[in-house]
Amino acid sequence: MRRRSEAGSALIEFAGSLILLAVMFAGIFEIGYSFYAYGTLVTAVRAGARYAALQPRGAGVDPTVAAAVRNLVVYGDPAPADRSKPVVAGLTTEQVELIDSPDASTVSLRGFEVDALFMKVKLDGRPTVTFPVTSRGSQ
Repeated sequence: MRRRSEAGSALIEFAGSLILLAVMFAGIFEIGYSFYAYGTLVTAVRAGARYAALQPRGAGVDPTVAAAVRNLVVYGDPAPADRSKPVVAGLTTEQVELIDSPDASTVSLRGFEVDALFMKVKLDGRPTVTFPVTSRGSQ
């Protein structure tokens, strides 16, 4: 038979364990979402750099190509529909930087933060992808 002084101790132990488990699951979610968002951004930036590298070269960066690259990185489409959503929440075309040189195209993100549940992960200058220019034959 239990004594009265021990009554309810299992409930208190369960509450303490539940708090610890909730904190652990929230931390796992934070880390998992941050990795997911970063992987999605790497894929989007790589696609933008590849798209830019395949475009014909001229004097300077063509504004229509630059806009298409920014849209491709943010929306996954060079000509998105009006109500398209970004591939990662909070990403805008102003945060995509394109550096075009005669032999390579570099795309990176500037001033973007992944907004997870409890924290923000600042990704200034990351991810950055450089794609070499490929010749597409005589045009």
